[in-house]
Amino acid sequence: MSYYRRSLAQVHARDHTQYALAAARLLLDQLEGEGLIIDLGCGSGDLAGPVREAGFDYLGIDLSADMIALARNKYPHVRFTQGSAFDLPDVRGVRAIAAVGEVVNYATDARAGAAGLTGWLRRCQDVLEPGGLLLLDVAGPLRAAPEPATRVWAGDAYRIEVTVSTDASRRMLRREITVDDERGRTTEIHELHLIEPVEVMAALRAAGFRATALDRYSPELPFPRGWSGFLARVPPRS
Repeated sequence: MSYYRRSLAQVHARDHTQYALAAARLLLDQLEGEGLIIDLGCGSGDLAGPVREAGFDYLGIDLSADMIALARNKYPHVRFTQGSAFDLPDVRGVRAIAAVGEVVNYATDARAGAAGLTGWLRRCQDVLEPGGLLLLDVAGPLRAAPEPATRVWAGDAYRIEVTVSTDASRRMLRREITVDDERGRTTEIHELHLIEPVEVMAALRAAGFRATALDRYSPELPFPRGWSGFLARVPPRS
């Protein structure tokens, strides 16, 4: 299953950056000094500019080749790698990890969803320095209505139609996304595991994080229905 091919990647990079930029501001407000910030599911690299301007190193990882191409074109001297958010690199000096935009929900990896959450969080803690931060958000069961629903909107030289349906028994959300632009029509199917916020908090604690629940990344940008955020810190060594 292919996610964020060229047309959809360009739409997302152009018109859907507000949450990532707000997340970057929140994360940087909590950090001082220097070190590496890893951006999982980095898309077109929205966090790269603010992170580097604040004096931190940056590494972006995304499964979409088209997103990585957009990111490298925008920031040619920044490190971007195509790969799964569940394969964290073996690097040192990691001050923070961001996984913004339902990254751990996407059914692109067998480790996605609630079942693999604690293992992934333990790996994040292994990579982070003491006092390091993890910022993530998840889609929960309230993210979609019980019945299928379709939304249509138009942007600059494109039209996009999204039909959302939910399989409650499997706790899965399905988005059928059709983009019409100058290249023609493309359709993608995105499947997401839905995770209860209490499951995320329990997994964070089990992995050894000290976590705070969030309902927004910035005062003017509350999360949509069914979205939950978490800011978690690795305790300092005693």
